[in-house]
Amino acid sequence: MSVEPDRAAELSVVIPTHADAPCLELTLRSLRRQTLAPDRFEVIVVRDGGDGSQYSGIADAGKGLRLHFVELPERGGRAAARNEGARRATSPLLLFLDADSYATPDLLRRHLDHHRDPSAPAVLMGRRDETGIEHVHAALADESTMPVPRLRGRGGGDMRFGTEEGPSGDEWLLAGWLFCFTHNASVRRDVFEAVGGFDEGFGLRWGLEDMELFYRVHAHLGVLDRNFAYDDLAAVYHLPHHRNVIQNWNDFMDNLDRVALKYPVVEWEFAGPVDVARAAERVVHYRRAMDECVRRSWCRIGPAVERLGDRLPGDRVLWVGTGSAAAGLPEGALTYDYGAPAGPTNFHLVGIRPPIAPDSLDAVVSVDFWRYLYWEDLCQFVNVAGGLATEVHLVSTGTDLSARFDPDPASLGYLGRVLGAAFETTLTEIDGLGPVLRLRPHHRAAVAAG
Repeated sequence: MSVEPDRAAELSVVIPTHADAPCLELTLRSLRRQTLAPDRFEVIVVRDGGDGSQYSGIADAGKGLRLHFVELPERGGRAAARNEGARRATSPLLLFLDADSYATPDLLRRHLDHHRDPSAPAVLMGRRDETGIEHVHAALADESTMPVPRLRGRGGGDMRFGTEEGPSGDEWLLAGWLFCFTHNASVRRDVFEAVGGFDEGFGLRWGLEDMELFYRVHAHLGVLDRNFAYDDLAAVYHLPHHRNVIQNWNDFMDNLDRVALKYPVVEWEFAGPVDVARAAERVVHYRRAMDECVRRSWCRIGPAVERLGDRLPGDRVLWVGTGSAAAGLPEGALTYDYGAPAGPTNFHLVGIRPPIAPDSLDAVVSVDFWRYLYWEDLCQFVNVAGGLATEVHLVSTGTDLSARFDPDPASLGYLGRVLGAAFETTLTEIDGLGPVLRLRPHHRAAVAAG
């Protein structure tokens, strides 16, 4: 089918490329076999610097497509290349693929059909199955699908979903940005432009520039809203290509540190290169808990400031809860106040990786919110807090939270005993506040005793 040059494109496919022409040729050939007519979409390939001689076969691979091949004179990285492709796009819908994303025949049609519904989530993610060199013969033979197992444990599957064939339920979509890799994701152009496109500050480092973009999309549209959809049939195959895994890992961890500092919020506290499903579960749970505390005026810091403040070993305190503006705290006090905007001294964190220097505080005080924490996260919270401060105080006001832990006297006693492996623990009932479990790391308690 020939392309009608005067017909406006309904979908723009944006593909960055650098030193991966063999994969790109196969990907372009797969786009020629789409069930969506070629005059309804355009393909914008951006070569991100480097040697262009290996790309001599691109025009032939993309024959019959509305193909625009853009060459950047110097490397800027994937974010810069994708932004350039988006600037060249003419349609209201952007689909980001990678050069190694071999498309199944219905890929573009399924993305386009999703976005025709104005009430549909702003972002659609599709499936990407991993392949090995043993599967490439199908792509080389121009076959529309590849004989790849759907399970990771059998050498295929989608890397985002561990050993499973696909995700179960839809709760994970409330943190869909964690799964939103640009090897197969579409977004409305107006939303992409509203958040400023990809952050080109990632430069040439590998990883996270796509998740960071879609986190901003999520924050722009509302972190408690369902902004992502997933279509298992909008599928691509991840073609094998050379990777420097060690370099990629180091780049990813450097980028993760950079983004976590940029966004002191729970979403990035749990983001990481492995077990994305676990991270999504945490993010959804804690965001809901934070919202509940704010809406219901739970986890109020004020009573603890009033009745516990003079019992603390100093004034350098991190307060965890809500209502800090009315608590009489000194200017610049450190808080995790989920009802106040995140900023230089207020973080929307659980406390797993806070941007606070070790041994810089006298105390960390959590008012009720600690009761929402998964057990392993509570252990991590008190361990990290014990590295920041002389004392950690877990306050239970008696509020009937919809939390994981109901601190009855027997359970509080058990909690103090099991944390005794790492802390000197003291359980005190404070009038007008409730039971407070004080934790002093053993090494600090020994110093104080000496």
